[in-house]
Amino acid sequence: MTKKEVLDKIKKAKLGHKRWMSYAKAIHMGLPVDKDAAPMIETDCSFGQWYYGDGQIFSGLDTFQAIEQPHSMLHNKYMQIYKLKRKPLKTGLFTSKSSAQRKKNEELDQHMKQLIHIADILMEALADFEKDVKEMSDFEISQLS
Repeated sequence: MTKKEVLDKIKKAKLGHKRWMSYAKAIHMGLPVDKDAAPMIETDCSFGQWYYGDGQIFSGLDTFQAIEQPHSMLHNKYMQIYKLKRKPLKTGLFTSKSSAQRKKNEELDQHMKQLIHIADILMEALADFEKDVKEMSDFEISQLS
């Protein structure tokens, strides 16, 4: 694996997770989202496959390790938003449809705020890892594998 290949993976990860954010925002707003944008676990996205596969040669770097938690949290939060948006409203004797919808919207808003915060943390972690990789030579990277 070359330095350029690693930097390309990081770039694609940043773009991929920005795209996921746009999907989450679309879901939140009630817009239709393609089935390919459906949430998946962190090991199934293209970056996750690299991170938990070939990328593990960087597991000795603190900046690499710092990616795992926010990456996992981002996927989990996205899944919560996805499921909540599709969950039927709970109405009852003392709960009107409008109050149930308002409560659901408030919960979705809270999840979106958390998702945005997690995404910011992930982007910082990716930037820190990218900086470390840029400081490494191809030779140093080849010695990791």
